[in-house]
Amino acid sequence: MRSLHDLLKAINSTLDTNEVVELILKKTASLMRSQRVLILRLDPSNTELFVYRAHGFREEELRLRQFAGVLSFDHCIVHKGTVIHFAELLAQSDYEKVIAAVPALAKMIFAPLEIQGKAYGLLGVSGGPRDFSEIELEIFCALASQAAVAIENSNLHQRLKETFHHTAAALAEAVNSRDPYTGGHVKRVQDYSLQIAEALKIPAEQRDALRLAAILHDIGKIGIDDAILRKSGNLTEAEQQSMRKHPEIGARILAMADGMKDVVPGVRHHHEWFDGSGYPDGLTGENIPLSARIIAIVDVFDALTTERPYRTALPFSAALSELAQGAGKHFDPELVKIFTGSIHSA
Repeated sequence: MRSLHDLLKAINSTLDTNEVVELILKKTASLMRSQRVLILRLDPSNTELFVYRAHGFREEELRLRQFAGVLSFDHCIVHKGTVIHFAELLAQSDYEKVIAAVPALAKMIFAPLEIQGKAYGLLGVSGGPRDFSEIELEIFCALASQAAVAIENSNLHQRLKETFHHTAAALAEAVNSRDPYTGGHVKRVQDYSLQIAEALKIPAEQRDALRLAAILHDIGKIGIDDAILRKSGNLTEAEQQSMRKHPEIGARILAMADGMKDVVPGVRHHHEWFDGSGYPDGLTGENIPLSARIIAIVDVFDALTTERPYRTALPFSAALSELAQGAGKHFDPELVKIFTGSIHSA
C-alpha cells in the first residue's frame, strides 16, 4: 500500500503527459513485479484498440499495434477473480490472428482505464490472475483507475495550455494588425524560435516559456501611437524613442499576469544587442536571457524577409548573410550559426 501511495503521488506530481505515462509504466512494472506493461487506448469509435505505450517489449514483439473489432469491456471484479483477458476483447477468429502475431498478449491480464464508469483504454501486465494475490489484483485495478485520471488530467492540461497559446497568438496578431506590414509575423517568429529551441534541446518548460515570449514579444506595441506604428517613412528621433518603449510596456503588462515570470525576460530584452548597444537595459553577451537572444535573431530575420514600406523583402540567403554580419555585435554568434543550420535543414 505504501508503494501504491508513492506511485499515485508520483504520477500526480506532473502534468506532462509523457512523464505521467512513463511513470505509470515503470512503477506498474515494479509494483506488479511484471516484466511487460502495456497501455492500450480505444479510438473514438470504441471499436479499435491501439498500443499507446509499452514497457519491456522488444520492437519485434509488437509487430501488430492496432486491433479492430473490439468487444465492449467495463469490468475489473477482483473478488470474483475477474480481470480482463485479451481473449475477451475480440471475436475468436480475430483473437487467434492477433495472438499469432503478438503471442505475449495471451499471457497478460488487463484492467480498464476508467473515468466515471466509462472505459477508454486498458492497462495490462504480463502474468495471469493466479500469479498475483487478491490484494495485488485490487491494487492493479485501482492503479488502472488512477492512471486513467492522471492521463486525462495531463491531456486536459495540455489542451488548456494550447488554448491559452492560441488565445495569446490571437491577441498578439490583433496588436500587430495595427501595423499593416507585419501580417503573420507572430506565427513566423514563434516557429523560427522553436526551431532553435529544438536544435538546442531546450527542456520542455523553458521551450514553453520561449514560445509564449515569441508570441507576445511585441505585445507592448499596444501602448504605441498608431501614427508611429503606421508611418511609412523613417521615424524621427523622438518617435524612435517612443517605439523603443514597447519592450518595457510589454514586460509590465505580462508581469501583472500569474505564471508569466519566465516569459517576461524574453519580451523585455528582445531588443538588447550582444555588444550592449541595445535597449532597454544595455545588457551584453550571455547576460541577455537566452529567450531574448533567440527572439532578437528571428525577429530581425522575419523583418528582413518580409515586404516593408521602406524596402523589398530579401531572399533567405541574403537575410542570413545580414545576420552573419551582425553576429557578435547585434546577435549571439553561436545562435546565428544554429539558426542558419536549422533554416537550411528545414
